[in-house]
Amino acid sequence: MNIEEQLKELIIRKSGSVNKFSSESGLSTSTVATVFTRGISKTNINTIIKICKALGISADELSNGRITYLSDVTYPLIEFDKLTPDNQTRLLAYYQALIDSQEK
Repeated sequence: MNIEEQLKELIIRKSGSVNKFSSESGLSTSTVATVFTRGISKTNINTIIKICKALGISADELSNGRITYLSDVTYPLIEFDKLTPDNQTRLLAYYQALIDSQEK
């Protein structure tokens, strides 16, 4: 079973149908269906992110052909004090953007 088939199966298990998942995720049914026909690698990144967010799976892992729940993903420890000042600023801005997106 390819990754698109696995994704479709997960969507149906979670929501009962592609139509219901589409309305839950804020995507059109045709957009979600296009993912299955065109493939993950040819899908707009914003669409992938919305799908992954709605399913609670990692977009990085999906792009590598695996479905991994976010609760199962481990991230490397970032030693903040070893970053350059420019990278420290970028990292803080990134985390602030994540916080802001969660508040909306």
